[in-house]
Amino acid sequence: MRFRPIFAVLGLLILTLSGVLLIPLGVAWGLDSTHELPAFYTTIGICLVIGMVLWGANRNRQKEIRVREAFAVVGLGWATLSFFGSFPFWLAPGGIPDLLDAYFETMSGFTTTGATILTDIEALPPGLLFWRSLTQWFGGMGIVLLTVAVLPLLGSGGVQMMRAEVPGPTTEKLAPRVAQTAMMLWGLYLFLTVIVAGLLLPVMDWFDAVTLSFSTLATGGFSTKNASIAHFDSAYVDAVITVFVLIAGVNFVLHYRALFQGRPLYFRNSELRFFVGLIVLSIIFVTLMLHLGTYPDRIENADKYGTLGQCFRYASFQVASIGTGAGFVTADFDHWPNACRVVLIVLMVVGGCAGSTAGGIKIFRVLTLVKYGLREIALLIRPHAVLPIKIGGEAIEREVIARVIGFLALWMLLFLVSVLLLSFVLDPAWAEDAGSLSASSAQMVSGALEDDHLLTALGATLATIGNVGPGIAGVGPLENFSAIPAIGKVLLIFLMLLGRLEIYAVLVIFIPMAWKR
Repeated sequence: MRFRPIFAVLGLLILTLSGVLLIPLGVAWGLDSTHELPAFYTTIGICLVIGMVLWGANRNRQKEIRVREAFAVVGLGWATLSFFGSFPFWLAPGGIPDLLDAYFETMSGFTTTGATILTDIEALPPGLLFWRSLTQWFGGMGIVLLTVAVLPLLGSGGVQMMRAEVPGPTTEKLAPRVAQTAMMLWGLYLFLTVIVAGLLLPVMDWFDAVTLSFSTLATGGFSTKNASIAHFDSAYVDAVITVFVLIAGVNFVLHYRALFQGRPLYFRNSELRFFVGLIVLSIIFVTLMLHLGTYPDRIENADKYGTLGQCFRYASFQVASIGTGAGFVTADFDHWPNACRVVLIVLMVVGGCAGSTAGGIKIFRVLTLVKYGLREIALLIRPHAVLPIKIGGEAIEREVIARVIGFLALWMLLFLVSVLLLSFVLDPAWAEDAGSLSASSAQMVSGALEDDHLLTALGATLATIGNVGPGIAGVGPLENFSAIPAIGKVLLIFLMLLGRLEIYAVLVIFIPMAWKR
């Protein structure tokens, strides 16, 4: 492992962050909100100094990035950017006084998870609220990818960084140069964001429209309101966000070819067909269950589910939001029928398409696993047959299949271990005996869970490693992560990073062999 190229690129990333922070600083200044200005000034100054030192001392080595350095840069880069990005929350009056909580919130933003420790979101100053949503927008397409786009100083190392950072099992180039590809994807991302903001402007002020457009295209889920999208109580807002989180859950390469090359290949893409079919079937099933069933949320809000159309409105929104990992909320789905909760949990795991901003393990991997299983069954009947696995009419190479199966096995192992660890941390009896919770927090966790700490551990793990945001039980749609013990938050921060960078780019940092020359 060559350390100097890593330090050089980390310096560039921190310098990029100092420039990005000028945006919420300008918003706070424009809205005459002076409380958070010193925090932004201080953070920008710190980033400039540290970024210049790291880059200046190693700038001649930044083009020496190989595959192992690229993975290290991406993993360390996201952790580092989230750390420095948390400073405005931590330093500003009325922000987040605990550094770990501030780091949790910022990591949740950059990884587009949407999990929050805030109990009163609307109490944050506007500059911090804007920065909170902006972290999701930059994290959606990838701030490392942005650096590759605007700073072609990396040379061929940019290819390795893009391969390590862009979600999905494959990375498709739209142009001969990787910087051009990154710029094209960011241009499309910005174009769609502007459209969403424009559609929301007629029904809300510019601040809410812009911040919601950031979270929508990033499938992040941060809102400026405590009640999330339910605050607006608008079928129009629900429809706009439903449509565009689904658009964001589709491979952006397909959007680019359709909009800018006149090649709409949507229906030829088997991954997209699988994704659409799964979403449509889930919406139909959840709608019928909400319309025909009797459940706590319907008992408490009888008018909300009075007609089939109303049930369809809430079902389609939550299925799209959870299925893409956006995590917006218009209803307390944790008080829906158990069958609906199971469907939403499955969608949390599966996620969206490869090459999208959605979370989860990705449709491509699920489709590959299904076809691999069917082929193995066929080989039991015809053991000598040659049956290649095809997706979209093209045979999938054995190397790709091996990577998919390896990823899924590793994901399942990490998930089970994390649920085990988190359930142990959340156990009220152990937490109080070990003194890992304050008296108030222990009471909150015990009161919220009522012996459901295992369900909360399951929901929190799925919500973070799947980059979804809300989970079930103690971290459900009307709850937050504030009562999770400090060690539990550290684990969940790690899971957010694993989910966003799809495990390998993070775990490679902990492999001793990767650090040997």
